[in-house]
Amino acid sequence: MGWIKGEGEIEDSYKISKIAAHVPDLVVYSTLTNDIPYAENFHGVLLFADVSGFTNLTEKFSLSSKKGYGADELTRTLNSYIGEIVSHILDAGGDILNYAGDAILALWTVERVQLSEVISLVVKCSLNIQDQCGVRETEVGCQLKVKIGISAGKLSKVIVGDEISQYFVVIGRAVDEVRLAEGLAVASTIILSPNAWELCERDNIAIDPIENERAVKVRYIKREPSFSVEKYQDSIGMSVEHEKVTRDCVRRASRLMPNAELEKTLRKYIMKTVLQKIDDDQPLEYLSEMRPATIVFVNMQFKGGESDQEQCMTIHQAAIGIGQQIVKHHGRVNKVFMFDKGCTFLCLFGLPGDKREDESAHALQAAYGVHDLCQKEIRSLKTVSVGVTTGPVFCGVVGHPVRHEYTVIGRKVNLAARLMMHYPGVVSCDSETCYYSKLPAFYFNELPKKAMKGVKNPGVLYQFMANKQQITVGKAPMSVEREEGYPLLGREKEIEVYSSMLKGFLEARAAGHKNYNNVLIYEGPIGYGKSRLLAEVVYRTAKEGVRVISFELAKTDIKQSNYALQTLLAIVMSVQNCKSYAERERVLLSKILDPKMRQNLCLLNDILLVKFPVSKDVSLMDSQTKNKKMRNYFLELFCKFAEDEPCVYVLDQAHFVDRSSLTFLLEACEKASVLVCMALLPHTSQSGPFSELSRIIKDPRTLYLNLPGLEPPVIAQLACQILGVVRIPSEVELFLVERSHGVPYYCEELLKSLYLGNLIVIEEVEGEDEAKDVDILFPEPTLVVHCSKPSQVGQEEDARAGALGPPKASMLKSRKITALDHFVDRALVCFVGEAAKFHEVPIPLTLKGMALAHLDHLQPADQMVVKCAAIIGQTITTQMLINILPESENPDKLNLSLTSLFKSGTFECGSKPKQFTQQLTKESECWDALNCYCVQDSQEDVREEVSGKASVDGAWRCRVMRFCTALVKETAYELWLKEQKREIHQKCASYLLKQAHRCRDCGIAEFIFGHKAAIGYNLIEIHPSLLNIQESGEALFLGQSTTLGLPKETIQLNQVSPLHPNSVEDEFLLKLDSMVNEYNTTVDRTRKCRCAQVTECVLCPMVRHCTGVGDVPKTFYYLLETAAASAYLSNNLKALSYLNEAKIILDNLKVGKPAFETADPKVKVKINNFERACIFRLRGEVLYNTGQIEEAESMFSSALRLLNRRLPTNRVAMSLKYVCEKMKSLCYRFKNPDNPGEKKLAFLHEQICCLSYMWQIGCMRRAPKNMLNASLAITMEMNSAQKSAEETKIIFSCIDYLQYCQLNGQDDRCKIYERMLCGTCVELPDCMEGLILTSYFIRSLSIVKLCSGALHDSIQYGLRAEQISKLTNRRGLDMYEECVQLMQSLEYLGNRTRISTAKGWFYAGCFDFLLYSGFAFRPFEECYTFVEESQSDPNLVADKSLMMNLYSALALWYARLCEWEKACFFYTKACGVTRQAPSSIHSINGVVMFLECHVLLFRKALVEHNQHIKAIYQSTQKHFTEFNRKYSTSKMYLPRVLHLRAYMYMLAGHEALANAILNKALKLCQQHGNKLEESWITQNQISWFGVFRQSTSNWFASTLTMPSWEEARGMDPEELAHTRYTLVGVGGEIWADNSSLHLAPKAEDTQLLKGQG
Repeated sequence: MGWIKGEGEIEDSYKISKIAAHVPDLVVYSTLTNDIPYAENFHGVLLFADVSGFTNLTEKFSLSSKKGYGADELTRTLNSYIGEIVSHILDAGGDILNYAGDAILALWTVERVQLSEVISLVVKCSLNIQDQCGVRETEVGCQLKVKIGISAGKLSKVIVGDEISQYFVVIGRAVDEVRLAEGLAVASTIILSPNAWELCERDNIAIDPIENERAVKVRYIKREPSFSVEKYQDSIGMSVEHEKVTRDCVRRASRLMPNAELEKTLRKYIMKTVLQKIDDDQPLEYLSEMRPATIVFVNMQFKGGESDQEQCMTIHQAAIGIGQQIVKHHGRVNKVFMFDKGCTFLCLFGLPGDKREDESAHALQAAYGVHDLCQKEIRSLKTVSVGVTTGPVFCGVVGHPVRHEYTVIGRKVNLAARLMMHYPGVVSCDSETCYYSKLPAFYFNELPKKAMKGVKNPGVLYQFMANKQQITVGKAPMSVEREEGYPLLGREKEIEVYSSMLKGFLEARAAGHKNYNNVLIYEGPIGYGKSRLLAEVVYRTAKEGVRVISFELAKTDIKQSNYALQTLLAIVMSVQNCKSYAERERVLLSKILDPKMRQNLCLLNDILLVKFPVSKDVSLMDSQTKNKKMRNYFLELFCKFAEDEPCVYVLDQAHFVDRSSLTFLLEACEKASVLVCMALLPHTSQSGPFSELSRIIKDPRTLYLNLPGLEPPVIAQLACQILGVVRIPSEVELFLVERSHGVPYYCEELLKSLYLGNLIVIEEVEGEDEAKDVDILFPEPTLVVHCSKPSQVGQEEDARAGALGPPKASMLKSRKITALDHFVDRALVCFVGEAAKFHEVPIPLTLKGMALAHLDHLQPADQMVVKCAAIIGQTITTQMLINILPESENPDKLNLSLTSLFKSGTFECGSKPKQFTQQLTKESECWDALNCYCVQDSQEDVREEVSGKASVDGAWRCRVMRFCTALVKETAYELWLKEQKREIHQKCASYLLKQAHRCRDCGIAEFIFGHKAAIGYNLIEIHPSLLNIQESGEALFLGQSTTLGLPKETIQLNQVSPLHPNSVEDEFLLKLDSMVNEYNTTVDRTRKCRCAQVTECVLCPMVRHCTGVGDVPKTFYYLLETAAASAYLSNNLKALSYLNEAKIILDNLKVGKPAFETADPKVKVKINNFERACIFRLRGEVLYNTGQIEEAESMFSSALRLLNRRLPTNRVAMSLKYVCEKMKSLCYRFKNPDNPGEKKLAFLHEQICCLSYMWQIGCMRRAPKNMLNASLAITMEMNSAQKSAEETKIIFSCIDYLQYCQLNGQDDRCKIYERMLCGTCVELPDCMEGLILTSYFIRSLSIVKLCSGALHDSIQYGLRAEQISKLTNRRGLDMYEECVQLMQSLEYLGNRTRISTAKGWFYAGCFDFLLYSGFAFRPFEECYTFVEESQSDPNLVADKSLMMNLYSALALWYARLCEWEKACFFYTKACGVTRQAPSSIHSINGVVMFLECHVLLFRKALVEHNQHIKAIYQSTQKHFTEFNRKYSTSKMYLPRVLHLRAYMYMLAGHEALANAILNKALKLCQQHGNKLEESWITQNQISWFGVFRQSTSNWFASTLTMPSWEEARGMDPEELAHTRYTLVGVGGEIWADNSSLHLAPKAEDTQLLKGQG
C-alpha cells in the first residue's frame, strides 16, 4: 500500500492488533467498565496537520486512462506521504486520533505540569515533518504540502454509541484552537495557538508574531526537548498485555496479545466494510479504490454554555439517531469529530457491500430524516446543517501500517463539507445528487451561489425539501425529450411495431371495434434507451395529430397510493399546470359538462385536490362504498374522454406504478378505447411485479418487446451523435463495440471517459477535396448539407470536467457531452489522442457503480459464483464453472445459487434466442427467469427452440449460461486479487486447451494453417495431468444454434430450371447437381458448424485465461487464432480488435516492456516471424474486406517480407523477378518438388494467401506497373503452391489464375483453365476440404462469367455456389452470400447479421431498381435516410466501392430530376470516393452511374448555354476513356457504357454515330442475354428516333407513382417502361442542333460509321 516503515509489524501480529490499528490509543487503552455515554477529562497537546494537494491528486488519478492504475498509484502516493508524516508523530510518542480526509489530528496525553515540555517536543516533531515532508512532488505533477497547527490545554474524551456501533470524540477549547491555528497557517508553516504559546517554554522556541492575532508562527527550536519519549511510551497501556515490544516498534498497540473483551469493544469503532476484510484475512489494499459514492456531512452547532457532560449527552443522542437513519438507508457513519465549534458526522453511501443504484435518493432521504430528527428531538442544538454530494472519490485505508483508517478523499468530499458550512440550517446538495436521485423536481429548491474556499465551479446547488415544498397534481414530466437533428438510432423495429399498433388503433376506432393490440411494453435494463424510445413515440404520435399523455414515475411514487392515477387524471383533465384548487375547479367544470357526472364532482376532491361540495349521496356512503364509487366514477370519466378524442398514453418507468393505479389501468385497458405504451425494467426477484401488472402483460392484446443492445454499426453512429462529429476513428469504434456491449448509456459514459482522459480529440474537419470541374459544372450557388449537427469543443479543463456532470436542464434533449454543447456551423471529426491506449481504459466509475450496486444485492455464496464465472468470461458452461469453484461448493448449494442468480437477472441461459416480441398467455409464467433453451440429452434430434426449466427437482439442467449484463462480469472480475485470478485462470486454460480448434464438422484443425508446427508444438502443449479434467468440446455448445434462416417469402434458390447437356459447361453443372444431391442424401443433414460457438466459448476465453496466467506465447497464439476465427466468420471488427491486442504485445516487447500487466518481466519472449506475418496478413484481409485496399496492400507487403517472399517495388526489379519466377514455373512442370516439412508448409500457405490478395489489388489498379505487379504475384503464388506439393493449394492457385486471366484479357487461356478445373473439381474427394475448393471454384467461375458478359452462365454457377456454400457451413465469405442472394435475403441478412455492409449493398440494389427497373423495391426516402446515416459508420465509409455506388446513385437521381444543388453535393462526394475506389467488380456499377451523371451534366451545360461546354464535353470524353482503361475486361457493363456514349453524341449533334453505337450496344445485349439493358436501349432509341417523348417533368411525376415491388410483380414488363427514365434531348422533345459547337467525336468511335469498328 505504499507504507514506508514497519510493514511487518501488523502482518505477523494477532488479529486484535489489526483491529487496533484502526483505533487510537485513547480508545484502545480506555476503561472497559464505564457506562456509555461518558466523558473523561485530561490534559494534552494537539497537532493538526493539513495536507494540501490531495484533492487535485485524487482528480488526476481518477482521470487516469490506465486500467487498474488510478487507485493503486493513488494509494501508494497517499500512504507514502502520510505514512512518513505519521512516522514522525509516532516516533515522538504521539497518538493519531483520526484522519479527517487529507488531515491528521494527533494527541499527546500528559499531566498538566508536563505540557510545556511536551509542546517543545511537538514543535520539534512538526519542524521535522516540515523539513522532510514540507513539499513533495508527485509523478502526475501535483505538489503535496503540509501546514501544521498546535494547541494544548484541558480536553475531554467522549465515548458515545450503542451496543452495535460506538464513536469517540475529543472536545474542549484546545480542539477549537488547533483548528483555528491551522487556519492561520500557510503551506510549510507551523502555528502555535494562543494557549499553547502561553504554556510553552518561550525561551526555547523562536517565533514570528502574527498581526492582529494572539497565535504565533514557529521559526525554529533552540535546544532539544528534554521530555523522554521512551518513558512516555512505556507508560502507555500498562494494564493491557502485549507481546514482547522491540526497539523498532513504534506503537505498543501493534503488539497486543489476544483479549476477547477488548477486541469485542474495539470492533464497535470500526466500519463493517473494514471488519469484513480483517475477518477474511484479506489485505487492506483490497479496499482502496476509486468509486462513485455519496457523501453526507452533518454539522450540529451548539447553543453555547453547555458543560462537557451536557455536550456528551447531546452527541450521544445524535449519534444514536443519526446512526439509525443512515443505516436504515444503507449508509455508514465513517467518523465523528469536532469542527468549527460544533460536532460533525461524516456519513458514506455506496461503500462495498452497501452499493445501491438509488443511493443518492437514499442519502437525501436519510439526510432529511437526520435534519428533521435533530431539530425536533435535540433541544440543545442551535442549527443543524447537512451537505450531500455525489461523484467519484477515493475510498481506502490511509495512514501508517500500525495506525490507519478507512476514509474518503476527493473534490466531492470537500464540496460536501463546504455546503454544510456555507448553507446552515438546511439540507443542501449538488446537481449530481439531484440528478442521480431521480426524485421529482419539486423536491428541490435552487440555492443562491456563494463563494466557498477551495471550491471552483460547484455547479447548480439545491436545497432538498423532500415533498414539502409544494402540493402538486400531475407534475411528472418525461425526463427525456426528442430533439430535431438527433434521431433515434438502432430502434427501427421497435418504432415500426408501435407505428403499426397506432395505425391499427386509429383504424379500429374509426370502425368502432376493439380488435387491436392496445398495450405495448418496452422492457430493457437501465441504459438501453427506453426513455429515448418513448420520447420518439411521443414525437411521432404528436406528428400524426394524435393527443399524447405522457409522464414518468419515480421510485418514491410506488409508495403513494393512486399517485399514477392522480397524475393521469390531472393531465387528461388539463389541470396539471393550475396553481390553486379554485383554478383546478374552473377547468374541471369546463371539461365535465354532463349533468349526471357533475353531481358527483366531489369524488374528485381527494385525488385532484379540489373542494367541490360533497353531495348528499356521497355523504351517506361508508368508506368502502365511497371508494368503489370513486373508482367507477374515475373509470367512467376516463372512458368518456377516450371516446371523445383518440389519445395515446405513454408511461415511463412503469414498474413504479402503484398497485391501486395498476388496478385502474387494467380496467381502463379492458373497457376504454385507448392505446398505452410503457417502458419498464426487467423483472428480478428483488422487484417482482404486482399481479395486476402481470395480468396486463399476459393480456392477449398486449405486445411485449425485449430491447436488445444496439448493433455495432449503430454504435458508431450513436458515438458521432454524442460527440457532434461526422465520423469517428475505427479504433474508437472497436473500443465502444467491445466495451459498451450495445448499451447506449455505456457508450455515452465511455465516450466521456475517453474525452476527459484526452484519449480522443475533436477537431474541425478539413474541407474535402472537391472535383476540379465542380465550379464549371455547377456555376449556381450550391446547397451545403451537414450530416449531423456539429458542436464546438471547449479546450479548457473546466469544460472537460463539466462533461462528467449531469445535464443542467431538467429535460434531456440529446446525448451530447456537456462540454461539447456549443453549436457552430462547422463539421467536426474525432481523432485518436497521442499515446492513446484503449486497452488500458478502466470501467467508468458511473458504470462501475451500477454493477457494484447489483453485486452488493447478492448473497456471499452467490457473489462467489459470480466472481468465478467472471473469470471464465461472458459465456459460461456449467461444467467448467463446477470445475473451478471451491471444493466446498456442493451441488445443492450451487443449484440454489444459480437459481438465485437467474432470478436476480445476473445470469440467463446462454442458448436463449434473441426474441424480439412476445405475446404472453395467461397460462405462461410472466417473466420466467428460469427458462432454459439448452438441448438436453433426450432432445438431440429436436431442432426447434423449446424452453424448459434451468432447475428441475433440485438438479441444475442448464448447460450454457451467460451474464445478462457484461458490465457486471467486468466489475466482478476486478474484485479478485491478482494471485487468486492467476490461479483460476490457470484452471480455466487447462480445461479449455484441448478444445481450442475448429469444430468437428469443419475438421478439427487450427484456424491458421500449420500454426503450431510453425511456432513449435511444445509451446501449446497439454500436460498429461490436465487431461482428466477435459470434457468433449461438443458438450460446450449443446443447444446453441447459429443456423441463419431466411424469411418465409424468400424464393428457394435451389429451384433451377432443368438443363440439357449441350455443352461442357452444362455437363459440369449436371455433375455438380448430382454431387450436391448425393451429398445431401449420404451425409447427416442435421450437422451444424459450431465454429462460432468455439470462438465465443473457447478461443475468446483462452485469450483471457492465458493473459491472466501471464503466459505470453500462448496468449499471442490464441490472439491470432481468435482473430483468424473471427475473420473466417466475417466478424471483421472482432478480428481487428484481437489483432490490435497482438500488436500491442509486439510493441511492448520491442521497447523492452512486459507484454502485458500480468506477464513476468523477467521472462524474455520473442515472437517468431511466422506469427508476426500472420498479424499483417490477417489485418490485410480485414482491411481488404472492408474496402480499405491501399492499407491492405501495405499489410500484405509487410507479411511477405517476414515470410521471405518479398515483392519488388520498382519496375526493373519486378521485371527481373517476373522472369525468374517464370523460369521456376517451367522447372516445376518437369520436376515435382520434394514434400516440405510441416513448418515450411505453414510458411508456404501464408505466402499463397498474401499473394492471392496482392495480384487482385494489382489488377484493381490497372496501371502498367500494377498489372506487372499482379502478373508477378500470381506467378509467385502458383510457384509457392507447387512448392507445397499439396493438391488443394495447387488447385486454389489455379482458380486464382483463372480469374487473373479473365481480368487481364487472356480469354483463350481462361477457357483452358476453366475446362481443366471443371474436370479436376468433379474428381475431388468427398470431404470438407474438397467441398470448400469446389465452392471457391464455382464462385470464381460465376464472377468470371459475369465479367465476360455471360449472364445466364453466371447465374447458373452462382446458384450452385450458394448451394455448396451451405454444405460447407460457410456463411458470409467475402460478402458472397450478401451479393448473390435475392434482395429479400440480402435485406434479411443485413438486419440479422452484424455486417453493416450487407445492408449497404441491399440499399445499393434498391437504388438500381429505382433508377433502371421502373419500380421501387424500397421507397427513395428510406434509401436516402440510410445513406445519410451511413456517413457516420466507419465500416461503410471504409468500403469505397459501396460508397461509390451509394453517392453516385443519389447524384444521378437528383441529376435526372434536375435538382442540381443536391446533385452537386453527392456528385462532389462521389468525386472524392472515385479516386479511392478500387477498379473491382464491386465498384463498376457506381462508376457507370457516375458516367451517366457526367453525361447529364453535359446536357445541363447545353441547356444553360454554359460558356465551358467544350471543356465539359472533353471532360466527359475523358471519363469514358478512363473507364475503358480500368474496366476493359469487365464486359457486362459495356452495353450501358455504349448506350451512354451514344446519348452523349446525340446531344452533341452526331445522330448517325449515336444510332450506330446504339445498334452495337443492342447486339452485345443479345449476346449477353441482358434483357434489362436491351429494353432500356430500345426505349431510348424509340424516343430519340421515333415518336415517343418523355420530359424530365414527366419522369418526376412517375417517381411519385412508381409501383412497389409487390405491384411490379404482377405487371407486364412493357408497362414498367412508362416509369423508367428516358434520356431526353436539350429541349425535352426537340434535339437541338449543336453542330456549331464543333464537338468532335473520338476517332475510334467514328470508325463505326465506316464499318471498321
